Amino acid sequence: MSANHSLILFAGDMTSLLPSLFACFGYRTTGTVEIAKGLPQIWEYTNWPRRSRPYNVVHKAVLYNGTWTAILDREMTMILDQEKCTKCASQFNIKIFGYMVESVSGTCAFYLYSPEKVRGLNIQNFEILENFGEPLPQEAGITTEEMLVDGTMRISRRLGFSDSLFAHPTSKVQIFGMEDPARTQTHQQTTAPTHKQNKHTNKHPPITEPIHRIEKPWWKLW
Repeated sequence: MSANHSLILFAGDMTSLLPSLFACFGYRTTGTVEIAKGLPQIWEYTNWPRRSRPYNVVHKAVLYNGTWTAILDREMTMILDQEKCTKCASQFNIKIFGYMVESVSGTCAFYLYSPEKVRGLNIQNFEILENFGEPLPQEAGITTEEMLVDGTMRISRRLGFSDSLFAHPTSKVQIFGMEDPARTQTHQQTTAPTHKQNKHTNKHPPITEPIHRIEKPWWKLW
């Protein structure tokens, strides 16, 4: 995978509990589940906005490797929501590890919950904003500079999940469609009428196409 993505790992086989797992993060599953094979199809299915799909629906790729249930989070928000991660880890009594990395902007982060936050490192614009807890044994030999390239992925592999599994030809990756409340709210705001009725002509202004916008993740500084 490129150094521009985010994974969140849940200890154990959580595939039968995915609707409840996603609900921890405010998502409501739509009931659509697809199978993707290979990265091109995974990227196509998880792209947003997706052709012929509602504007407020996002798609997450899910894969269980026998140790972790991994979710590819193209929106790069799940592992950064510390409150929801802590709540989810406590609710299911599991460990949660995840990372996001965007090398070009000098941004990356990784967190481990068990169920409280055990470790956290957050770098933005090449500057360390958070360095919480003792370094994990899996961080040994990885410099801060390497974190912005493949360091977070190397930690994940040492913990027992390799992102390369998503690209393996034998992997059947599940793609879940779900409603994103943030996009639902933004869509409602941008499509709400903003003009008052003309009291003299009793006519409304012409209807124009809504401008679709979505708030950037909080770590986006530009």
